[in-house]
Amino acid sequence: MTSLKMLRRTALAALFAITASWQLPALAEYPDRPIKLIWPYAAGGLGANLARLITDGLQERLGQPVVMDVRPGAGGTLGMGVLKNSPPDGYTIALSTIAPLSLAPSLYKNLSYDSVKDFEPVAMTFIGPNLVVVNASSSIKTFGELVAYAKANPGKLSYGTAGNGSTFHLTAGLFSQLTKGELVNVPYKGGAPAFMGLLGNETHVVFGNTDSLPHVAAGKMRALAVMSPKRVSIAPDVPTTAELGMPELMLESWYGVVAPAGTPKPIIDRLNREITAVLQTQRVKDALKTLNTESAPDTSVATFRKTIASEIARWKPVIEAAGIRAD
Repeated sequence: MTSLKMLRRTALAALFAITASWQLPALAEYPDRPIKLIWPYAAGGLGANLARLITDGLQERLGQPVVMDVRPGAGGTLGMGVLKNSPPDGYTIALSTIAPLSLAPSLYKNLSYDSVKDFEPVAMTFIGPNLVVVNASSSIKTFGELVAYAKANPGKLSYGTAGNGSTFHLTAGLFSQLTKGELVNVPYKGGAPAFMGLLGNETHVVFGNTDSLPHVAAGKMRALAVMSPKRVSIAPDVPTTAELGMPELMLESWYGVVAPAGTPKPIIDRLNREITAVLQTQRVKDALKTLNTESAPDTSVATFRKTIASEIARWKPVIEAAGIRAD
């Protein structure tokens, strides 16, 4: 019996040594070639600028090229499908928003991936508010007037989105459901094109991110409401939807880096440390002030994993009750 136990211990020790030999070189050598970061929306706009902060920062810290791979389409789900099918070696990662990870599971019947099973959370990176904006030339001056027009003119009010299944789409669809206004969805391939559509009077309203604020400051757009729990410092004069009688219309956007499922833990941990360090640099802090966005207060893998799952659970009944579909 004693010799059998010793044999088992020897075998376990050998197995542990072999496993360690697989992991340590991977950590020591990573990265030894360029890294690709998928951005699943259009090249312009807030999100693309945030993605560049990550690619530039990681490139400086890792000593290897980090290239942004723009894969727009299907509300961000097309690019995330590409990530799912990429090798889990740390050389293909993605900066995703809340939409493809936590909203898409309830918006698409045949989603090509499972947000929880097919991806490894790396780090939550940014958080930003969303606003309701109209063209400055619009006859709609207040959020109350927007609500009244939607109710009185079902099917006549159009809204631009960053694609089906995006946060733009979800919040606008929820507004449509709450007002029974039957708004018309005009999907674009990203937030920047959606705002350009509003500037060109192709649509009447956008429920979108802080990319609208420079246009508001320039007098080209009018901000009617902010969809946050409380007023935000970057737009202190804009009332919240809760203040204006529609507390259900609330959504803050977050961004986070994910990798394909099966990516080795040492690589995930390394990327998490480096991304956290990038977010703490003065260059990124200054850039975020310009972009009207904040870095995530907690970048840990565990918190990001919980956030993805909890947001799926939170939005599933809302999406079902509103009857919002992206496909």
